[in-house]
Amino acid sequence: MIRFIISAVFMLLGIFVIFSAMVGNFRFGYVLNRMQVGATADTLGAFFIISSLVIASGFNATSIKLVMMIAFLWFANPVSSHFLARTEIISNEKITQECEVVNHDSI
Repeated sequence: MIRFIISAVFMLLGIFVIFSAMVGNFRFGYVLNRMQVGATADTLGAFFIISSLVIASGFNATSIKLVMMIAFLWFANPVSSHFLARTEIISNEKITQECEVVNHDSI
C-alpha cells in the first residue's frame, strides 16, 4: 500500500509538471522560450512518471529497463533541444530582433 501511494504521488507530480509546461508553452511567445520550457519540463516530467512506474513494478527486470530509459531521456532530451535551438538561431534571419545572440564559436 505504501509503494502504491508513493507511486501515485510521483505520477501526479509528473502529470503536474507536464501540464504546467503545456500551459507555459501557451504563455510564452517566442520559440526559444517555448523550447526551454518544454525541454526542462519534459525531462523532469518523464523522470517522475517513469520513476513512478519503477516504484510500482518493484525491483525486477522491467524496473532496470525503466531506469535505463530514464538515463537515456536525461541525456537525449537536452541534446535534442540544444540542436533544435541552434537550428532556430542559424536559420532565423531576424533572431537579433528577438534576443541577443552571443557567438561562442571563437572560444
